[in-house]
Formats: sequence, structure tokens, C-alpha cells
Amino acid sequence: MNLTRQQLLLGMLILMAVVRVGDYVLSSMIQGPLRELQGDNRELQDNISKQEKLLADGRAAGQKIEKWQKKSLPSDTETARSLYRNWLLETVRSARLRNATVDSGSPANRRGLYRSMPFTVQARGSLNEITSALFRVEKSDQLHRIMTLRLTPVGATGQFDLSMSVEALMIPGTKGLSLNKGESSLLASTNRHDYDVIARDNIFGIGIDTQDPMKLTILSAVTYRNGKPTAWITEQIGDRVHKLPAGADFETTAISGRVVTVTEESVVIESGDQLLKMQIGQSFADAVVTSGS
Repeated sequence: MNLTRQQLLLGMLILMAVVRVGDYVLSSMIQGPLRELQGDNRELQDNISKQEKLLADGRAAGQKIEKWQKKSLPSDTETARSLYRNWLLETVRSARLRNATVDSGSPANRRGLYRSMPFTVQARGSLNEITSALFRVEKSDQLHRIMTLRLTPVGATGQFDLSMSVEALMIPGTKGLSLNKGESSLLASTNRHDYDVIARDNIFGIGIDTQDPMKLTILSAVTYRNGKPTAWITEQIGDRVHKLPAGADFETTAISGRVVTVTEESVVIESGDQLLKMQIGQSFADAVVTSGS
């Protein structure tokens, strides 16, 4: 059968129309929904990934909170204040610092997430003793940090007045009535002797007498004045003598305090909340130390 030219052209047009229609059907009715479905699937996967990340972050945050709670002061303010103050005072004294006092301020609420309580420390000692005290504070794995530190040389005696502020944290939900006894892993070295260079370097650039004033401050005599016993406390470093009746305040290079009682052979001195009892001829280093009332 012979096809005319018109029939051939008509057939080609019909074929082209079928191809166009098929392409439209493929694009709009098959590929379009398929791409939309793929897009929805990607969005769903992204949402799943985001939710999984949120869950992972939540678990990590929960673990951090549990870890912080173990290091936190107790939630009760007065319990936390008493425990940490006593710990800080004992830590300073164990480093052989003198005239040690620790005061605390009111806790501050940090956006409802936790509370912080400030403490201040005043004491006197050598650079080596102060280094020991700082090492013991930093070695303790509690939620605390030293905020400020000021050292003032006491002449050329080798003694320094220490003034330090410390902030300790209280995390809500913390249970227990004790402080964390763990040791921190953040120190550059856990060996105390690695920090001896601090005391050796003479960072203040002054002539320092390395003699221990506690050993060189003695109860040299007891005399009577107007019928009342008077204690003679002699500072051998500066060759100074303090003549003190009961009730008198005094300050030496070693410690400052108040004379509580004086007898013919001994004297009791109050320094901070400690009582020191010395016999004639004994130094402050040899005194029997007890807690005050």
C-alpha cells in the first residue's frame, strides 16, 4: 500500500504527539512524585538524624550533670558552707600556714542552673608553704576554683601575707552530706615537688631570710608587773620583745593573736580559732595546739 505524503506527515505528527504526551506523563505523573517522595525521604532522614543528635546530646549532658553532682558541694546551703569552710581551713593549716582564717559570703543563683558560694582565705607563710596550700586546693577534685590570689611580702623575712578568694559550686539535686574526696586529673603534675621551683625562683626579687619565724619566736620569760604576770615573747629574727599581759593583742612575723592566760611558767595564746600553749623557752613551733571555743 502506497502512503501519500500527507499520510506520512500526519503519521509523524501523531508519533511526535505520542512522544510528547509520554514524556509529559513520565515527568509529571511518575518522575515528579518520585522526586517528591525522595525529597520527603531525605527530609525525614534529616529529622531522624537531628533527633538522634538531640538524644545523644541529652545523654551526654545527663552524664555531665551526674559527674558534676559528684564533685558539687551539698545542695543545702548551710551544710555546704560549714563543710567546705572547714575543709579549706584544714587544707591551709596542713600546709603550715599561720593566722589562717576562712570566711564565706552569700550564695549566688546562676540563672537557676546552679549556685556559687564565695570564700575568702587570709593566712601567712613562706612561698614554699603557700605553694603547698595551693597545690592541695587544686589537687582536690571538687567544683571549685581560685578566683583571685594576692601575696604581700612581710619585709625581707621570707614570709608572705596570703589573700585568696575561692568560688565553690552547688548543683541542684546533689545528694549526700560530704565533700568529694577524689583527686583532680587537671594538674600539670601530681608530684608536689615539681612545683618547688616557684619558691626557689624568688619571684619578688627581694632578699629573703629563709629562717622559720615559728622556730625563732619564743616565750622567753614571764615577769610580774603591778602584781600581774606578763609574758615576754621574743622574735629572734628581728631581735624584738613583746611584753604582754593576759588580754593583750599582738602581731609577730610568725603569727598574730591574743594572750589568753599567763602563769609563772606558761602562756596560752589565741590565734584564729586555735589555742597555743607554750612553756618558757619553747617556740611557737613547739606549742601545743588545740581548737578554740
